[in-house]
Amino acid sequence: MKERRDFIKKGLLLTGILAFNKSPLFGNNLDTLTNHNGDDESYWKLVKRQFPLQSDKIYLNNGTMGPSPYPVINAIQKDMMDIETSGRYGGNEDLAIEALSRFLSTKKEEISLTRNVTEGINIIASGLNLKKGDEVIMTQHEHVGHAGPWLNKAYTDGIVIKTFLLGKTAEETIDNLKKAITNKTKVISVPHIPCTIGQILPVKAICEIAREKNIFSFIDGAHPPGMLALSISDLNCDFYAGCCHKWMLGPKGTGFLYVAENMRDQLKVLYGGAGVDTGWDMLINPPSMKGYAENGHRFFYGTQNAASFKGIAAAIEFQETIGVAKIEKRVKQLSTYLQENLLAMGTTIDMLTPTESISRGAQIAFKIKDKDMAELQKKGYEKKIITRFVPENNINCLRVSTHIYNNFDEVDQFLELTERFIKS
Repeated sequence: MKERRDFIKKGLLLTGILAFNKSPLFGNNLDTLTNHNGDDESYWKLVKRQFPLQSDKIYLNNGTMGPSPYPVINAIQKDMMDIETSGRYGGNEDLAIEALSRFLSTKKEEISLTRNVTEGINIIASGLNLKKGDEVIMTQHEHVGHAGPWLNKAYTDGIVIKTFLLGKTAEETIDNLKKAITNKTKVISVPHIPCTIGQILPVKAICEIAREKNIFSFIDGAHPPGMLALSISDLNCDFYAGCCHKWMLGPKGTGFLYVAENMRDQLKVLYGGAGVDTGWDMLINPPSMKGYAENGHRFFYGTQNAASFKGIAAAIEFQETIGVAKIEKRVKQLSTYLQENLLAMGTTIDMLTPTESISRGAQIAFKIKDKDMAELQKKGYEKKIITRFVPENNINCLRVSTHIYNNFDEVDQFLELTERFIKS
């Protein structure tokens, strides 16, 4: 009898696997977005349905991780099954690079595929030829993934890290940066949007200053791709590192590194492996390598998750179906609504994100006088409203992210929670 039960169980499992292989795991309704040309709340309800987010949660923490929509999940699932059933090795690198270069407005040869922003920053920090005493200028609002590689470089090589204060306006930020530059400054390494208060830095102007003074410019771009209509080539920076798992709503553990074509030879190649070189020969004495690849493959190598690369392309297709300009408009509408209503609560609100429109994205950070903001985050979790408490650099604020799966009703519920907390 036991043998018969085991046989039936195995048969059911096999049937499930075959069915899983033949059809998508989830519904794919991109056509409904394509056929809806509006920009009203009914349209954004359709967008929200593309996500498997739990209906009883209000997720306002996209700045930490962006939930992927069904089309991305389907693409990854389908490609993983194809790999596992066919024995196919690798693939999709060119597909991901093509999609990223189009989405970011770069040359394909300038894009390297990484696992996250931190990996890209490490490639830059370790690869630049900096010596003891050389200065790297940063802000006091760095994520550990940006600060860590440079602090490690200071620890191992004796470079000097200098910081400057962000201003309430773009002009004030530029003035503060200029005061920090000396003849020892070799790199300006700043976030496009800090993880702490969501302020959009005037990075194009910052890169122009760096170029005029023959200083390397590096931008930590964890947040803008998928939030803003971004053109990296227009920024005219030397290096830019981003990820696909936040505002791009792509696969977790995927990112990119942009190295401007004229900066490629400025970086030492730290990792060797398949794709890094233009040819190698172990049969001659001594064995040799011809040279380095004249594209982004110089800085990444080896076996990675090909299904995730397919997911990157699917995430970009999803965003392009909606329209990057429409996405930026929507997420900024929600964040502006949030900020204005918080400020209407009076002087008890200490608003950390600038109100200047060019300096405000889709993340609002604030404090409440004489209140513990970690406690407000906790109160939110009890009501299934997910935000992020920011303890970095003793800022101790609350950061609220709004993306395309959010709506005004959800923002109102957070505002009501905040009002009750102020009065408690």
